Amino acid sequence: MENTGLWKVVRATALVAVTLLAPSCGPGESAGPPPPLEPVAEVHDLMHDLIYPHAEVFWDSVGTIIDMEGTHEIRPGNEDQWETVVQSALTVAEAGNLLMLEGRARDAGPWLEHATALREAATRGLEAARNRDADAVFEIGGDVYYACNGCHEDYWEKPPSAMRP
Repeated sequence: MENTGLWKVVRATALVAVTLLAPSCGPGESAGPPPPLEPVAEVHDLMHDLIYPHAEVFWDSVGTIIDMEGTHEIRPGNEDQWETVVQSALTVAEAGNLLMLEGRARDAGPWLEHATALREAATRGLEAARNRDADAVFEIGGDVYYACNGCHEDYWEKPPSAMRP
C-alpha cells in the first residue's frame, strides 16, 4: 500500500466521517437538542463511494497468495500502512451508523441488524488494526464480508436483466 493519491483520499474520507460523527461538546456539557441529521447520499452512493472502497482496503491489507513462485504473505509493513487499515476500519464502522439514519434505513428489522453487524465487525477490525494484529484483521475481514453479504442478499436491488434465467 503506497502513499498515493488514493490513500490520501481514503484518509481524508475517514477524517471527514469522524469529524461529522464526533460529539460537539465534551462530557458534562449541554448544548441542547442535537441538530437534525439529514442524509446527503443515497445508500448506493454510500456503498459505492464510502463503504466498498474502505472495506476493500481493509480486506486487501492482509492475506496469503500462493503461486508458482511460492507463498507470499501480505501484511501492512509500516506505520503508515497500518494507519490506513485503521482509518478504513473506522470508516466502515461509522458507515454502519450512517446506514441506520432515518431516510436510509429500509426497515427497523433486518436492515438495522445487518447495519449493526457491519458496525460491530468493523469495530472489532478497528481494534485489531490498532493492535497491529494481522491475523485478527484477516479473521475479522470475513465477519465484515458476511455482514455486507447478508444485507446484499436481503436488499440488493438487482437490475431486471440480472433476474433473467
